[in-house]
Amino acid sequence: MGAAMAGFPRSLQVPMESRPPLSHKHWAMKTLLLALISTGLAACSTFHDVRFMPAPQEVLIVDSEVSELFGRALVTVRGVRRADRESARPAQVEVLMRLENSGTVLFALDAGSLQVSTGDLVTLPAGELVPQVPEPVAPEGAAEVKASFPLPAGKSFADLDWSGLNLRFALRYAERRKVLSASFERVSHYPYGYGYGYGPYSSFGWGVGAWGGFPYRGCPPTYVGPFRRY
Repeated sequence: MGAAMAGFPRSLQVPMESRPPLSHKHWAMKTLLLALISTGLAACSTFHDVRFMPAPQEVLIVDSEVSELFGRALVTVRGVRRADRESARPAQVEVLMRLENSGTVLFALDAGSLQVSTGDLVTLPAGELVPQVPEPVAPEGAAEVKASFPLPAGKSFADLDWSGLNLRFALRYAERRKVLSASFERVSHYPYGYGYGYGPYSSFGWGVGAWGGFPYRGCPPTYVGPFRRY
């Protein structure tokens, strides 16, 4: 401490132990500032505050009538991306898929077969598929696909049941077509948080008996550290 204060005039050097403690007002202002910063950082995240498990989900690729067909699909729901007003892009579910061929017969993903349904059985429209026409997966080979499913027109994130999702897709092989599916359950980012929010208010509090709130703008509700945003 002495070295740190050596550059100051003696009249301005105040020992730490003699400095008065911060008042309750100062602590309240610091806590409020921290709450506002935390809320602002989380308020505009790219994805809505939902996760889906398992990640990845494994789906076996087999056919009792075609013994040469064998493999697996690994599927992960990346999340529900928020709407982007600047690019006029609606909110959308994003899915990652890896197809692995461990058999001896070629198979390919049917690009037009992918569908995602929400917990209230709303089927989302087909969106972008990358690549648009997936290449067939050769024996001992693998392929990765990214797919997006925008929310139906007139529907917002809060209008749908996100307690679970189901992905349906089909494979083509040996002049046959097989439909497969993978189901996912929602889990919260924060085990003690509030995944679903109600009302257009953000709340903050500190100490004992002090609580306040203010309307928020932009992103839907989420849970921010020790502060709840409704």
